[in-house]
Amino acid sequence: MKTEARSGGRRRLVIYCRISDDREGRKYGVKRQERDCRKLAEDLNRRGTPAEIVAVLVENDTSAYSGKPRPQYTELIRMLREGEADGVLALTSRRLQRRFREAFEFLDLVEEKDLLVATVKGGTYDLTTADGRREARRKAVDDQHEAEETAERVRDAKGDNVREGTYRGGPRPFGYEADGTTPRGLDCPRCPSEAFTVVLWCMRCGAGDDVTPDRHCTRCESGDHFTAKAVCRACGADARVTDGSEAWHVDKAMDLILAGDSLRSVCRAWKAQGITSPARRRRLPDGTRTEPRGGEFSPTPLRRLLLRPRNAGLLEVAGEVVGKAAWPALVSEDKWRACKAILERPERRSTTSTARKWLGGGLYLCGWEDCGQAVQTQGRGAGLDAAYRCQAGGHVSRVAKYVDDYVQDMAIERLSRPDAAVLLLPPAPAQEPVEQLVAREEALRGKLAENQRDYDEDLKTRAQYLDSNARLRAKLRELEAEWERRSTVPVLRSVRLGSRQVAEDWEGYSLDRKRAIIDAIMTVTILPARRGRPDGFRPGDTYFDEESVRIEPKRPGQ
Repeated sequence: MKTEARSGGRRRLVIYCRISDDREGRKYGVKRQERDCRKLAEDLNRRGTPAEIVAVLVENDTSAYSGKPRPQYTELIRMLREGEADGVLALTSRRLQRRFREAFEFLDLVEEKDLLVATVKGGTYDLTTADGRREARRKAVDDQHEAEETAERVRDAKGDNVREGTYRGGPRPFGYEADGTTPRGLDCPRCPSEAFTVVLWCMRCGAGDDVTPDRHCTRCESGDHFTAKAVCRACGADARVTDGSEAWHVDKAMDLILAGDSLRSVCRAWKAQGITSPARRRRLPDGTRTEPRGGEFSPTPLRRLLLRPRNAGLLEVAGEVVGKAAWPALVSEDKWRACKAILERPERRSTTSTARKWLGGGLYLCGWEDCGQAVQTQGRGAGLDAAYRCQAGGHVSRVAKYVDDYVQDMAIERLSRPDAAVLLLPPAPAQEPVEQLVAREEALRGKLAENQRDYDEDLKTRAQYLDSNARLRAKLRELEAEWERRSTVPVLRSVRLGSRQVAEDWEGYSLDRKRAIIDAIMTVTILPARRGRPDGFRPGDTYFDEESVRIEPKRPGQ
């Protein structure tokens, strides 16, 4: 390969450094590349090719094969095309391109502009001969082949992970250790050991050591009745989740959602307790990354966290639950599905810019004639300035504090009655066991996958495929509706109905849970005010007319 100086002066060279994966954000790889390229420039000078470095362009944590934009590479091409540089230095040709079409365009530019391209490990490009041009293009094709081969190996490994239900890597999931399988926050009930391991356990015959990694029990030949659990390495006892750990908080957060709390109120509680997301290195605009640090949860990330199937020990691929995973569940599957049904209700997706301070906004109704519209809060102060007013026509207006105090007293009285459970909770219906629901759903998803395979192998026509898919998905929607129905009971299940402790418990409930409970047990309607003042009223007095608020109890199922 040739190395010749441009006649009439020194070569103005750009050092281009790139590393595909730098999750730690330390830039060690690109620093070494720059150091080696500077040594290469010194060698060129010693060998008779005068050269000076005019720029160093760095792409950190950026793949050349993915097709995503590479701003620094674009800048390199601009400098070469506009004559601001006469050549480029890189560690290898693969640092420049890994797609042959992009490489061919680059080689055309090199030949057109008579540019110098030198690599630390591959020498200098020579495009002055046919053999040199063929070698450069062949190298570009080989680089793409290598990249595609690597991608195939990664896909095959992920396919094995899916078949075995194992962790597929990535940042540490909240609630689990860095291995992605061991719940975070375990202790042993028998001994002081702090070392745990996850095992597959056959639920049919109770075998543990006989369950293979592909979830097949060699003792009873079962391949679909297993669970994953964490056990103590020292004594073999089942590990338990400690109070206050990440795994514990996932379970309790779902309890709060089922009890009527909002994502925002759970976030506030987590913030007060100092609960943050797993430490991550955040990407900065220049491509570098910060030191690892966690962040406070906001409603959207918390919603994503609670919706993930891994919490229930399920494996998800491309948005579909494909079976059980080889890691322990943090919550029961029925609890996760009930929470999922609540969080996916369309009405929960609407958000407001300010947090609620009063109970009745959007909940209490206007009682003027046939209006029936929900009242809204005007004036959100903490004192007597806030009022509930009908937005449809200004039909009613009441001081929010007085109405809320009265409604809460009535709610506590109703919840505390000895017969509250009989009055408020519907009788437990005869319903299909959770295990059967899960089995039905898994069977339907298996049939969907089989239907897709039959279509891909031309065993079904497009019409047959579409018809079968429509019927299977209709049955899946019926199951989803059943999970939705089962998710509506827990609001009152979490209340100690008929107990004297209801009033004390009420003070600790979040505003969202209070609203959910009130909505479940009564309909509150604000009536137009009566004319005149009550007998004995004096200027400066305050009063509340209880007859201006109508409370209608709700029955189970209303």
